[in-house]
Amino acid sequence: MTKDKAINLIKDMLDITLDLQSFYIEDIKNNIEEIEKNLPSLLTVNKDYFNIFINFMINTKEEKIYSISDSIFANYIIVCLDEINKDYILLGPYILIDDYENILSEHNQYNLTLDEINRLKNYHKDLPVLNKHKISNIVKIILKNIYTKNCKFEVIEKNNLFISINKKNKNHHELISLVEFQSLEKISTTEHKLVFYIREGDKLSASKCLDKLLPQTNISSNDFVSIRDYKNKLIYYNTLLKKSAELECFSTIHLQSIYNTNLKKIESSNDFNELYNLIFNMIIDYCDAVINYKLKNYSPLVKKVINHINLNLNSDLCVKSLADLFYVSPTYLSRVFKKEVNYSIVEYINKQKVKRSTILLKDSNLPIHQISNIVGIDDFNYFSRLFKKHMNKTPSQYRKDNS
Repeated sequence: MTKDKAINLIKDMLDITLDLQSFYIEDIKNNIEEIEKNLPSLLTVNKDYFNIFINFMINTKEEKIYSISDSIFANYIIVCLDEINKDYILLGPYILIDDYENILSEHNQYNLTLDEINRLKNYHKDLPVLNKHKISNIVKIILKNIYTKNCKFEVIEKNNLFISINKKNKNHHELISLVEFQSLEKISTTEHKLVFYIREGDKLSASKCLDKLLPQTNISSNDFVSIRDYKNKLIYYNTLLKKSAELECFSTIHLQSIYNTNLKKIESSNDFNELYNLIFNMIIDYCDAVINYKLKNYSPLVKKVINHINLNLNSDLCVKSLADLFYVSPTYLSRVFKKEVNYSIVEYINKQKVKRSTILLKDSNLPIHQISNIVGIDDFNYFSRLFKKHMNKTPSQYRKDNS
């Protein structure tokens, strides 16, 4: 395996397993602008910060592992791979679990307000929390795979690389404001990615995004989140996942069923780990729905008709009214719909009415005659016959079997 491939594999593995960012920096003197774009923002917050960091990196030596911390107690690892060509590996930011108990006392020396401390805590909770032993092993694995020389590495700790700037500018308050902005920006970017991956039915990538938005480290301490807050976040993401799937999935009935089931599970649980595991079941359910009920292969006309049917099941739906609504002839619409969906429009409408009624029979205590009206069938006897034709049992038998 080439060095570049090894580095990319390690980067992906660290990102997926630990949410730990890693950066391979080549030819640093000739790529300053590109490097500045890709580094963690707090290392480039202003020119003074960036210049101190770059100068420090340029002066690092091979066969040494440099551990540094920034002004708000996040840590980084720098390893010089080649002093001549100026190639480096940077890991971070992360929080050292051994030091984390002392962070609040460290805050005091900077005269931070309680609100600023809470904003810092919110920033820290989104960083991976690691111990020195784990970091040491990560670095050893990286060096074993990409460093060609056989040597022992010396660890050099540089606490608060930017302390001279802090004393001069007293800009901790500015940094904390930036942290809050970056945190909101990161959440927004990750949510956009989550929506995209749900629409693609990509379970792995969607799980990775949601784990960043609701990491398990969030629930290791009640200082970070209460059980009610965590449940509220799950309800929000349950809604976002449903809305994302609706953009690609024609079975809004099935999606509503998934949503209702998840909502019940969220509200009935008071266990952090149980709620955390529910996140990934939600991803699987919504991605499977998109894969199984995807609209992408249908023509624009058929997509519109399907969406209209699913959103208006209790209306008077017929081929002529649908054709008039979308300015096509009934004959043309019937032919195109049957060709793409493999059901006639009437068959599809009836199937969706029965599906909607199965959800209402399972999830509500509504009288069966009322469910018949809700799905747009006024004749209760006809509704019962139609239901039995599709489900091989009467509505009352179905409710009894699924209660």
